[in-house]
Amino acid sequence: MKPVQHLPRRIVALSDDSLLPLLSQSGFSVPYAVISGEGLGPIMGFSWWCALTEGLTVPTIFDAGYAASLAACALREGQKWVICTADAPSIETVRDIARQCGGHILTTRPAALALGRPPYNAYRIGQLHQYLAPES
Repeated sequence: MKPVQHLPRRIVALSDDSLLPLLSQSGFSVPYAVISGEGLGPIMGFSWWCALTEGLTVPTIFDAGYAASLAACALREGQKWVICTADAPSIETVRDIARQCGGHILTTRPAALALGRPPYNAYRIGQLHQYLAPES
C-alpha cells in the first residue's frame, strides 16, 4: 500500500477482527482509516495490531497511548501513523524517530466510529454503512 500523507476524515475503531468482514464486503467508496480501539494498544501490543491489520489496504493508526517506547517500536517496525500522548522529553524522541522512519505522530486521538463489542445488530451495521457512505 502506498503511504498516505494525510489521513481520511472517516476513521473506524477496531477492537478485534469481528468488523473486518463488514469492512471488506461492503466495498465502501469513501476513503477511511482504521485505528486501534481506545486503550488497547498498550495492553495488546504492536504485534497484535500487525496481526489484526495484516492485508488491509486502508491507512492504519496504532494508538500507543502514553507508551513512548511502544510508539517508537511501532515506528521502527514500519507503522506510518502512531498516536503517542507521552510528555516531553519522550515525545520529542518519538517525533525524531518518526522523522527518521518516514512516519507520523499524532499527540491526540482523532474522532473515530466505535461500534463496541460484537455481535453487531442491524442498527450497528447501519451506523457503519451510514458513516462510510458518500456525502450527498
